[in-house]
Parts: sequence; C-alpha cells; structure tokens
Amino acid sequence: MEQQRKSFTSWVMQTYQDSLGGKDISTVAPFSNSYLTDDAIQQTMEESFSICIGSQLKMTHSIRIFVDDVWNLCKSNPSSPERLQTALSLYTSSLSGLVLLVDNRLNLYTGNTQRLSKICEISPEFHFPPFDQQLTTIRQKILNPEVSRKRTPTDYMIDDTVPRSTITEDQNTGDIVLPTGTCYLTRHSNLKQVHTVFHLVSTLSEIQNEISSRDLLLIGLKSALKIAAENNIDNVIVPLFLTHILDSKMDHSWCVKRAEIVFKCIKGFLIEIGSTGTSTSKTFHFILPKSTSQATFQSISSLLPSIFRIPCPMVLDQ
Repeated sequence: MEQQRKSFTSWVMQTYQDSLGGKDISTVAPFSNSYLTDDAIQQTMEESFSICIGSQLKMTHSIRIFVDDVWNLCKSNPSSPERLQTALSLYTSSLSGLVLLVDNRLNLYTGNTQRLSKICEISPEFHFPPFDQQLTTIRQKILNPEVSRKRTPTDYMIDDTVPRSTITEDQNTGDIVLPTGTCYLTRHSNLKQVHTVFHLVSTLSEIQNEISSRDLLLIGLKSALKIAAENNIDNVIVPLFLTHILDSKMDHSWCVKRAEIVFKCIKGFLIEIGSTGTSTSKTFHFILPKSTSQATFQSISSLLPSIFRIPCPMVLDQ
C-alpha cells in the first residue's frame, strides 16, 4: 500500500508540473478560460437547483441539469488540470460517480464498455487495477458461486439483488449475459471528472419503451444510487433520459415523460435514505444528450419544481 501511495504521489507531482508547462505558479490564472474545452465554453443549457427532502428533519440536496456528451466527462489530456484535480480528490469526501448505460454482455468489445475501455487506455492507471482486469475479476466472481458478492468497491461490486439464475453464459462467445437492471462498479483515477463508473445494463428496446416505477431499469438505477450512498460517493452523474443518445422515436413528449419518472425515482430514493437519519447532502448532475433541444430543456427545468420542494428566499420589506 505504501509503495502504491508513493507511485501515486510521484504521478500527481509530475502531472502538476506538466500542467504548468514550465510556468511559474503565480503566472497561471486559477480559473483561466485556457483550461476550458470548446464544448465547455459553448455549453449554455445548464441550470442548478437546491431542493429540500423531508418534513421534520429536512435535508438539502443539489441538482444540476446540463446538456453535454457523456464522454466529455471521461476523456481528457493526460496532463490536463481537471484530471489532476480528480486524482487529488481520491482521498477526499468529494468522490464522483457516473451511471453509464451498457449492453448486457460483460466484455470489452461491445457498446459503451468498449468505448470506455479505449478512453481508459489513453492514460495509464496507476492507482487501481486496469479496467480489463477489473472486468475479469467481476466475471470470476459471477462464475464462482463460492465467492460471496459484497457491496463494496474494494471487491469490484456486483449488485447482489440480481438473482444468479438470471445470469447466463453465451456458449458460442463465452460472454457473460446479464439481465436488465444489473449494476456493477469499476474504479478509476485516470478519467477526467469521474472516480467510479456504475455500469447499468440495458438494451435499446427497453430504453425506447415507456417505463414504470417498477421497471427493472429504474430498480437498477436505485441500486446504483444505494451503492454510491453506502460508499460516500456524494456526486453522481445520471443520464436523465436513461440513454446517452436520442433517436427519432424520442420526441419532446417522450423526453418530458422520461425525465418526470426519473425525477420521481430520485425523490423516492432520497426520501428512503433520509429516513435512516444517516444521509448526507447529495449532488445529482443530470446529463442530457447533446441533441436535446432548447424547448425540451426548458420544459424539463420547469418540471423539476413541481416534483421537488425548492426553498425560496424570504424577502423582508424595508
């Protein structure tokens, strides 16, 4: 462990020096636009809210709604200041998690898992096991019934609410086939703004169809949020439509309905953990696909106050 910490410290210092580019610390503006990507500068559809949950014991949480490409939160230059900041916060209470929709095959060669794997290869992983090794460990735990599955990132968490009988193995490819709603977790120190990725299994047909509060996809989302809460991951990025892209079937009405049911799912989750008395303030970043229209964004922003209680400032007459 001590050697691992020393290697990590050495990498942080080297990355910090690279980010300065040989300049004096005093010559670097703390919030310079040079640190922002073109996408970040052009991004205008974003809004933040504070919400209150609970009647007697109130807890305040933060919600941010914004439009962006989910991969902009993961991919970065190895020496970027944002990646350095993310790495430095590994030992703090400011851990961040991303809910990533993936297909039902546990491998490195299909869908969003393949794309995440390629992003992880851009920068070396000095702190946690490589991404492919983490997936291999998850696979071994699934195939070995004697290994108990625990809700802890140290053991490469696999959602223990999913019955083993619903997990199968493709005899042709050898891939593990997971049911919709399964959630498994990987850890990273080489991504731009994310420490933990919650891989939520879904299929295209299930994403496009209308869902209810008892849908397996929403149950899986709640499992991911519970895992985050149990491991003190208080900043969670959630795809509000439970998809990272919009197709022709996902019109304005579909988007508003999907946002409403996800908002209500989050509210139910916050009420549930708030009843335990041990909850801490959470921040949810709801990301919308880049093709989201201005009208849809405004409708969703207007929808949120009808679901959550938003504190209003008291204005005193002078």
